[in-house]
Amino acid sequence: MPSCKEMTRLLSDSLETRLPWPKRSAMRLHLLICGTCRRYRRHLLFMKKILAGRKPLMSLPDAAKQRIKDRLAKKTAD
Repeated sequence: MPSCKEMTRLLSDSLETRLPWPKRSAMRLHLLICGTCRRYRRHLLFMKKILAGRKPLMSLPDAAKQRIKDRLAKKTAD
């Protein structure tokens, strides 16, 4: 069974992607017995809901986005 520290990562990952069934099962089991992690999950879901309805504060120009992508690609290539 995952520790509470591992659960924070799993819970965050589960908001973005579907976890493999062994991890989902371990996460559900942990949530059954750990009130602190259940509360953390509720907070994550609340923040996701609140942030989903907001417009971005600003948007980068396409040229800036491309410069960032190019620099990141260069760093990973090194």
